[in-house]
Amino acid sequence: MAELSVVIVTYNAKAYLVKCLECVRSASVGMDVEIMVVDNASTDGSKDAVLEAFPAIDYIYNTENLGFAKANNIAIRKASGKYVLLLNPDVYIEKDTLKKALEFAENKSDFGALGVRMVDGEGRFMPESKRNKPTLWNSFCKFTGLTRLLPNSKVFASYYNVSLAENECGYTDVLSGAFTLLNNAKLSDAALICEDYFMYGDDIDLSVSILEAGYRNYYCGDITVTHLKGKCTDKASPEIIEAFYNSMDIYYRRHSKNPLTRAIVRFITKAIIRVKAGK
Repeated sequence: MAELSVVIVTYNAKAYLVKCLECVRSASVGMDVEIMVVDNASTDGSKDAVLEAFPAIDYIYNTENLGFAKANNIAIRKASGKYVLLLNPDVYIEKDTLKKALEFAENKSDFGALGVRMVDGEGRFMPESKRNKPTLWNSFCKFTGLTRLLPNSKVFASYYNVSLAENECGYTDVLSGAFTLLNNAKLSDAALICEDYFMYGDDIDLSVSILEAGYRNYYCGDITVTHLKGKCTDKASPEIIEAFYNSMDIYYRRHSKNPLTRAIVRFITKAIIRVKAGK
C-alpha cells in the first residue's frame, strides 16, 4: 500500500496539468506517492505531453468525457494509497503541502477528509474552501448575491463556514473537490463519488456522504494552495450551465427527506436551466 495516491481528472487542460504535476512531483520527494491522471478524452495533446515529462505516471485515457465523478471513481477504485488526494489540474500545491496534510490526517482518529485554504491567482482567499451543508435559505442567499454583499454574516453568508476563520483549523461540513484528501483506508465506498453528477455538486455530496458514514471533514487553514478556478471550463456553454444547476436537484433528491423541498428545488433548477441554457 502506498502512502498516498494523487488523483487528477483532466479535460483539455494541458498547460495547467503539466504545471500541477510539476508541483506534485516536487512535493512528493522522499514520500511513497503514486500519481494517477484520468483524462476525459482530451484533444489538446495532454497525454503525450504528460507521458513525455512524467513517464512513471499512471495515465488513464478515456475515449469519451465521462464527467468528473465517474473519472475520479475509476482512479479511486484502482488507488493503492492509504490516503487519496483528489486534485484539480488547475491547483498548484507547495513543496510541503502533502507532508503537512498527511501529518494532520494521521493525528485525527475520526478523520474522513481534509480540505485546505485555497487562494486564487491573485492571492485572494476562496470561501468555498470551507462550507456548510446547503439549505434552501443559504443557497438562496448565495445565488441572489446576499452572501456576497454580507460575506461575514452568519445569517446571510451561511453557505460558507464563516464561523471558522480562514487561517484556523477545525471541522467543516463541506470541502472543495479541487483539493480533497480522503481517508481511503477507512472510507471504502464512502470515498466514491455519486456518479449521477457529471460535474459540480459532487464534492458537496461526497462531503455529506463522509459525514453520514460517521467520519469528520476537516479544514486546515495553515496549508495554502493556489486554485486558478474556472480556467479549465467554459462556464457559458449550455451543457455546463445545465450540469451546474442539475447538481442542486441531484443533491436534494439524494439527501433531503422533505418531499416539498425536493419539489421546490427541482422546479427552480429546471426553470433556471430553461432560461440560462435555453432548454
